[in-house]
Amino acid sequence: MRLTLPIPCVLAFACLMVVVGGCSSGNARGPESVGSRSASGQVASAVFVQQWGQILWGLVTGQTGTETPSFGDPVFNPDGSISQIFTAADGSEAVITGFPDGSVRLDITQPDGTTQTVLQSVPRFDSVSKTTTDWQVTSSAGLSVTYTSVVDDQETVFDISDDTTELRGHSALPGNLTQQFTVLTAAGQTAVHAEQSDGSAFTLIVPLAPPEFMFPDFSQPATGTYSSPDFNIQFTLTSTADAPSRWARMSSDLGEGATGQFSLNLDFSGSGQLRQQGELVALLSWTPTGETEVSFLTAERSDTSPAGAALDYLMHRWQTLTALLAPSPGVTSLRHPSRLPGLSTAPG
Repeated sequence: MRLTLPIPCVLAFACLMVVVGGCSSGNARGPESVGSRSASGQVASAVFVQQWGQILWGLVTGQTGTETPSFGDPVFNPDGSISQIFTAADGSEAVITGFPDGSVRLDITQPDGTTQTVLQSVPRFDSVSKTTTDWQVTSSAGLSVTYTSVVDDQETVFDISDDTTELRGHSALPGNLTQQFTVLTAAGQTAVHAEQSDGSAFTLIVPLAPPEFMFPDFSQPATGTYSSPDFNIQFTLTSTADAPSRWARMSSDLGEGATGQFSLNLDFSGSGQLRQQGELVALLSWTPTGETEVSFLTAERSDTSPAGAALDYLMHRWQTLTALLAPSPGVTSLRHPSRLPGLSTAPG
């Protein structure tokens, strides 16, 4: 069996935060209309960052919980498979089963009763350096994700710092929104590119911390974009002196002279200001679930909740397995048996 340590790439799906109800079109003028459109896009980009951060690195503590994770004893089944039950920090319960041929099945029951099933195919090794694995994720809420991961250890089996991982796949949400995505980790960074069926797109480039390049390097800025046929947002994520080990500030260029400066909390809720040509337009805040409040200069307030696709994205996303303390998709579990006790004897 070929052994390396886990690499920091897992997949999920993403979807578009649709424009907040009552927002004006891209041709509208005036501080309130610009503020509304900018606010909806700003929160949408923050939601994307929140969910990809959780999926790739388990960054959202509110979704991993505070309970003490526990593992059951491994069970050796008559068919030669090995099963193990475990409870995650957020209260999710899961059963992971490794089969003699090298395939794996994970059955997750989340605290709200939603279930998800993850199927990992038999890994295919090219006898040089690349391991290719197919993945399929389905949810009782209607989510479907299929993708392929290609892990290249660069023929340095015990050195993960030069590993590359590419994930390519497709996801579908209950609301019929679909997405094509690519996640590439190479040369010390992870790059996410996702295109939705409504014409929107999200990108995120995150530098990774040496020497293993497994998690974000918060001493450097991460950058990204969120675009649709109507607008384009460019943003930068940084840490602060008070919060050096996480993204605590989001600076955005929303086009047409609109900019945003926002503080991010540990749970990725946020608050800050929108400005137009340097003049204050609105105060904006949002919760971890994307519920948004906008206060304009006229004292008008707008309390909104994510609609349609955004709700699907927040509620039906694929729950990261890293947060469950299970093998991460994109990291073939059979190459990393130390991740779960009792599953260290599967053939390689």
